[in-house]
Amino acid sequence: MDLQRAADELGVHYQTAYRWVRTGKLPAELVDGRYRVSRDDISAMSARRSTPKAPPPPSASRLGRAAERMHGALVSGDEASVRNISSGLIDEGASIVDVIQQVLAPPLVRIGSDWHDGKLTIWVEHRASAIIERLLGGIVPNPRGRRRGTVMVAAITGDLHSLPSSMAAVALREDNWWVEHLGANMPPDELVRFCEEHPVDVAVISSTNPDTTNLAAETADRLRAAGVGVVLGGPGRTLDDLIEQTRAAASSATRET
Repeated sequence: MDLQRAADELGVHYQTAYRWVRTGKLPAELVDGRYRVSRDDISAMSARRSTPKAPPPPSASRLGRAAERMHGALVSGDEASVRNISSGLIDEGASIVDVIQQVLAPPLVRIGSDWHDGKLTIWVEHRASAIIERLLGGIVPNPRGRRRGTVMVAAITGDLHSLPSSMAAVALREDNWWVEHLGANMPPDELVRFCEEHPVDVAVISSTNPDTTNLAAETADRLRAAGVGVVLGGPGRTLDDLIEQTRAAASSATRET
């Protein structure tokens, strides 16, 4: 059919159809000085236009504004708003890692700094952390496809902060790993024993307390000697770093199966 009839069939102006032809969006042949379009190409174009497109995930600026609202909700102890902000962003297509890193973590850092400077009381910081712990406990990513392997996540004896390992566990689940989350204050012998008795590919050891750095490093050496890949966490590390290092550790692990 000629281009005018094709435009009528598609319900658009002739100039719109002409622009699609010139940009290659709508295939057409020039015959005797006039564009001709096949009915199959018209049908394909119509199907593409009628298929709904998924909206783009929230932008960085949108996540930044959400972080400001999140800060207010955490300071006031408004757990319902914390959940609504997080679930809304995830429903809009934001990754869980982005929500944790860009919406949850900045307010927690700010609250911790304000407590340190005497601007907030300690219970505000503790309550905010507890709210985030409960929030993360309800997020169960279920990505499609084959799992990459099994990861054990824990904090070593003397490290009582469970929130970093909880964040790591959720992020790794989203990256398609089976995750064994053992929590905080795990004795090294028990941690090693767990990895020996279970098919663990990578052990992720969270370490936020400087006093546990040497113990975490010694435990990592024991695990590597057993052929288990190891990732040591620490202040300033991001979840993106964690995911990249966990994949690399799994590739280099030498454990026999």
